[in-house]
Amino acid sequence: MTEDVPTTANATFCATLVDEWIRCGVRHAYIAPGSRSTPLALALTERAELTIEVMHDERTASFAALGHGVAAGQPAVVLCSSGTAGAHFHAAVIEADLSAVPMLVCTADRPPELWGRGAPQVINQTELFGDIVRLFVEPGPPDDTDASTWRPLAATAYRSTVDTRPGPTHLNLSFRDPLTGQAGPLPPVVEHAEPAAPTSNDDPFDRITELIEAATTGVIVSGRGSSDPAEVHELAERLGWPVLADHRSGCRRAGTVRHFDALLRCADFADQQRPEVIIRLGEIVSSKSTSQWISAAAEAGASVIATEPWGRYVDPEQVATFTIGDVGFVSGLLEHVQPVGSDRGAEAWWAADSIAQATVDERLAAEPLSEPAISRTVLAAVPSGGALVVASSMPVRDIEWFGGDRDDITVISNRGANGIDGTIATAIGVAGGGTATVCLVGDVAFLHDSSSLVALAARTIDLTIVVIDNDGGGIFSFLPQHALLDGSRYEQLFGTPHGTDLRALVAAHGIRVDEWTANSTPDLVPAGVRVVRVSSDREANRELHDRLVDAVAKAITS
Repeated sequence: MTEDVPTTANATFCATLVDEWIRCGVRHAYIAPGSRSTPLALALTERAELTIEVMHDERTASFAALGHGVAAGQPAVVLCSSGTAGAHFHAAVIEADLSAVPMLVCTADRPPELWGRGAPQVINQTELFGDIVRLFVEPGPPDDTDASTWRPLAATAYRSTVDTRPGPTHLNLSFRDPLTGQAGPLPPVVEHAEPAAPTSNDDPFDRITELIEAATTGVIVSGRGSSDPAEVHELAERLGWPVLADHRSGCRRAGTVRHFDALLRCADFADQQRPEVIIRLGEIVSSKSTSQWISAAAEAGASVIATEPWGRYVDPEQVATFTIGDVGFVSGLLEHVQPVGSDRGAEAWWAADSIAQATVDERLAAEPLSEPAISRTVLAAVPSGGALVVASSMPVRDIEWFGGDRDDITVISNRGANGIDGTIATAIGVAGGGTATVCLVGDVAFLHDSSSLVALAARTIDLTIVVIDNDGGGIFSFLPQHALLDGSRYEQLFGTPHGTDLRALVAAHGIRVDEWTANSTPDLVPAGVRVVRVSSDREANRELHDRLVDAVAKAITS
């Protein structure tokens, strides 16, 4: 700021918020351009400690902030102007709530004297996101007489995003003109007592331990939000139980049952493997056959012990015998449960999984550009320590059902609300933290998030986006609608062919685009920004999945 710029309460207030957030550990901010948000935008950009990303639209900015939060475990600030701008944050705020991702959501607003008077760019932003945020703060236009409250406000907002159940906090910040100005002296730092660390409720452990030790068979199902993967596998080894885990849990390693979806689609195997106890850790896996099997096992008398990741109740089948907080649960069991000294069901799962592995390997070797084979190749290409962001449609399922062991990378998918929106933007946020990132996405999800391609070529991140182009919504081919509707009506409502030249779309944004063909497999290791397009056929993909399941069922029952 130049010397003739006035000192304003707006500038001092925003500088105080930013200073306090930096003290708390915030290091990234995502800004969607706008006028009313000028005071906070300037305060953010004036601090060298922060990495600033300016995104051309609010939806992309919010999902990028989501990606940063899920990868770093720290909130990013996401900022927009007043009016409808904040409404475009809503989908990412929903995902942040359901997936327990920290996020500082800042919407600028016009001052209250302009509310309800027909002023431009004014909507009702009070509690815009309802009760899904951890905290809503609306401090009103800054006034120097309130300066003593500014640091506590910022600290409280930060703590609410990272508390026992992380999530989004919404600050609706009204600013009067002038919007430009320079900050005066900041109010003094206030030391805040750290909140007490959460402790596990051990009351049910005796009953749960007794139940587990009395069982002859059991299974551990592990999703995102599980306990430490090493502890999960130690518990499984101690109990002699198999682990069915997706990649988001971090538990997908040697000893994990990989092809549990295909195994449980085999009625004979599913009926034979009815455990007495099921421990479900974290969120549900994407496999519907697994959820149906858990329901059937519970109906047959199995006890289901479910943890509550970040305090969120997860029991869609409504079969849990016990629900318990996830913090310290597995380590607590390790203190209570004694080694059984013999196999209690794991061997049968491992033997069947080994057969399934060989069967799938053989079939996919003949179909190197099938969607399951593509997913396998992409998963294997992510460098150790890197991240894979997967669209919450067929890609996340193919990774879960056919992917190999990768506990040395982070796998992310927006499964809180299971929406496909914002997949590319989420990957941008993950890569923005310095992580080499691969994004696997279908063409519909890619087009849904095509605004995230704007200015992407200029970003200094390592991101490879692999888009499977089958000209429509491939996942719907697996639903009853596919068989029940005539071809034209199905295509109109569900196949939804788009006819877009994805190569031309990507090239229009100045982004490098490679073609993945049977004769040319590009290097997928992230180095700068690029898009890799690979063609697929929706009907052929559905038929291949059916053949794979049938082949596995035949192999394990012969």
